[in-house]
Amino acid sequence: MTYTYYLLQGKDYANNKRSVTSEEFIVDSSPPVDGIILFDGLDRATHYIQDTTIRLRLERFYDNHSGIAHYKVGVGSTPDMADVILLFSHQSNLIDILLASTRIVDGYTYFVIVQVIMTCT
Repeated sequence: MTYTYYLLQGKDYANNKRSVTSEEFIVDSSPPVDGIILFDGLDRATHYIQDTTIRLRLERFYDNHSGIAHYKVGVGSTPDMADVILLFSHQSNLIDILLASTRIVDGYTYFVIVQVIMTCT
């Protein structure tokens, strides 16, 4: 994280000076660190959901500079598109997705998609 300040100073022909300082701003060009998604608290290669609720726990997502404001979570038919359950915001890293009103069908492979939204200070 870098704090940067600018000082603008002007001088006229009579040697009169005027200075103006800027407001601070922070440069943060680094993305948050990727974490892991746990289903029912378990870390396995393949997950079979046998309940009416998907219970997720997001672990080890963080950003040293900006911090995390919230998460957006969705479900997709491919790893990079939330087309089954659209992305929705969550403040907590503990998330329940109710399957009753979704288009999820038995026997198909789906992907949980997580976006980490950084805080803006």
